[in-house]
Amino acid sequence: MSVQVHLRSDEMVVVNPSLRLFEGSDCLSNDLDGSTRLIEQGFKPGESLTGFRMSVKNGEVGSDDFARVNFDLDHEGSKGIGIGRPAEPSNVVATRDPADPTRVNLQWSDPATDETHFEIFNSSLQQAKGVPKDSTSFVWTGLPLGKQCFQVRAVNAVGASDFTPSNPRSECV
Repeated sequence: MSVQVHLRSDEMVVVNPSLRLFEGSDCLSNDLDGSTRLIEQGFKPGESLTGFRMSVKNGEVGSDDFARVNFDLDHEGSKGIGIGRPAEPSNVVATRDPADPTRVNLQWSDPATDETHFEIFNSSLQQAKGVPKDSTSFVWTGLPLGKQCFQVRAVNAVGASDFTPSNPRSECV
């Protein structure tokens, strides 16, 4: 059994459980005989998901092998957005400077009140730059011509928000 768990910047936990049945005499068997997956679910700090029940039968004709598991999940974090991490920026817009195409102007909304700085990530170049707190714009200079995509996240002493999702219509030029 595996349970993939993702902690989002708003401290919601998203789980994606799956159960697989392998046939064989050892744990390293590659003979997958059945699998099942539950619907991805999320829950907030201080909440629980109880009564997960999963079962899978062997898909081979004449086999009565099966696996079953029951489990509960608790999110023991305290309530509150970010639990100390800053809120994620939003509305990132990248615009190439018409007078100098090696410059890209970036703008975003800053809902955070507790960031120490921002990180701008150029996913095209795999490079990051820091920007002071309370900033809502940045000019990235010296870029090569061609498509450039950007993401922004807020950072403080507790940690970083998630990067803004990459939206080719607004964050790529």
